[in-house]
Amino acid sequence: MIGKIISNYEIKSLIGEGGMGSVYLAHHTQVSRRVAIKVLLPQYLKNQEIRLRFRNEASMMAHLQHPNIVSLFDYVEDDSGMYLIMEFVEGTPLDEYIARVTGPMPEMKAVPIMKQILDAFDYAHSQKVVHRDIKPANIIVGSEGKVKILDFGIARIIGEGGHNLTKTGTQMGTVFYMSPEQVQGKKVDHRSDIYSLGVTFYQMVTGINPYKGITTEYEVYNKIVNDTLPNPKEIYPGVPDYLIPIISKALNKNAEDRFSDCKEFLQALENRTLAGYSKPKQSIANSSKISSSSNSSDNSGTGALVLGILALIFSFVPFVNFISLVLGVIAVILGNKGKSSQSNAGKVLGVIALIISVVILFTSFYLIYFKDTDGDGVADKHDECPWVKGTLRGCPDSDNDGVKNSEDACPYLAGEKSHFGCPDSDGDGVYDNQDECANEEGPNENNGCPWPDSDYDGIPDKDDQCPYESGLIDNNGCPNQDIDYGYENEGESYTTYCPFCSAVWYLDEYDKMWQCSNCYKDFFNCYKSNGEYGAIKGNWVGDGGCDCNNCTDE
Repeated sequence: MIGKIISNYEIKSLIGEGGMGSVYLAHHTQVSRRVAIKVLLPQYLKNQEIRLRFRNEASMMAHLQHPNIVSLFDYVEDDSGMYLIMEFVEGTPLDEYIARVTGPMPEMKAVPIMKQILDAFDYAHSQKVVHRDIKPANIIVGSEGKVKILDFGIARIIGEGGHNLTKTGTQMGTVFYMSPEQVQGKKVDHRSDIYSLGVTFYQMVTGINPYKGITTEYEVYNKIVNDTLPNPKEIYPGVPDYLIPIISKALNKNAEDRFSDCKEFLQALENRTLAGYSKPKQSIANSSKISSSSNSSDNSGTGALVLGILALIFSFVPFVNFISLVLGVIAVILGNKGKSSQSNAGKVLGVIALIISVVILFTSFYLIYFKDTDGDGVADKHDECPWVKGTLRGCPDSDNDGVKNSEDACPYLAGEKSHFGCPDSDGDGVYDNQDECANEEGPNENNGCPWPDSDYDGIPDKDDQCPYESGLIDNNGCPNQDIDYGYENEGESYTTYCPFCSAVWYLDEYDKMWQCSNCYKDFFNCYKSNGEYGAIKGNWVGDGGCDCNNCTDE
């Protein structure tokens, strides 16, 4: 179709497709004018009933001239097809406008749009035209909020039998927006359109169709005929109170109890009240208790939302998120009581908070009681060295002596805990790592070694005045002997040995006492054939050298 010229209009692009036809954007070949051309699909060109419906739509549109109804410029029917050449309207279908732009419409936007729609249909009804397929998809909202009504394909003119292409008992229209009499296949009039307008307005202020979610037409038909609709404030608490009875009246199951015409519907919106009109039978649940139920719903929805937010915040705080569990449960309970968007949001937040809280609680419990960072089989809670693998309360003990390496002065030598993990083989109180005589008991002052006892008299050399001569403790380690210093004949030697000391003065006299020049000990001078010798006065010593600390004989 692109490029085809129809009555001086060249088709440029496809705008959309429907059940019976496609709509294209076209430009006039000589003047700067854009139009929308609706083309009957080729497969229906031989279907006489559909051809009649297409001509009927052209007739309806030609019959209507209103600023809120799309204008028909021309109708073309030839061998190539059937074409409606219409006003091109830039804008968004109302259902997409609600879904993508506004969500539930605030009063300041919804009411002005609804007034334009009602004004258009009040005009159409005054021209005896019943649309029979009113729905948000057939209403275009322009950039400045101006409304245009589309698609009069199944509309009919009341009282003109030749145009009535629907027999009694036949359902025509889009099921979600049908009136009870349409569903039952009864004869319809302009009040059927008012019911459809009521459903459309309900969707505008709540953001959803009241029958959304129902999967079968039978269920929808049954609810349309028998069930009252949910109060709009339960779905969106922001719906103004005064709109509830107005919507309720438009949605009455009995056509006699609806607005008598669109002008009455429009006047109720302008007056913001139903004053002066008879009270309609209930068509929206709890409409007689709107104030109390809406307030209750508002409270439940608001409470659920607030608690859901708080629960979500607390859920991320370890050891405090048990509060989130309580708040989350309450949010879910309140959310289930209401049907507003706030209730649903609170319930969702509550569920999310519960999940997060449970996960964090279990994670925290695991980290506290079971986490084993170093993989040594000892949980961090009981591990004194959580970052180092070990066998002693989680700490390394290289020598297995029961003392942690960090406290063991000898980490690689098994020892006693009382000795800071070091061994003391000789039990002298000096640890082996500091004991120079690890297998001999000795004092710490001598690095764990015993003091020397050269003469084996049990007195250490340091305390023994005669370290090389066994003696008595009472005599400071020296022997206790009486020495005879006399002589028998002059020139004879003493009967005892006279020790030699190189420091003694050598003289040719007998019985003379001298002193060792270095140590100043007393010596006797004695004569022997081999020379002069000296001995400590009153003592005898063993063989050895003279070092002036001990004078000994040769």
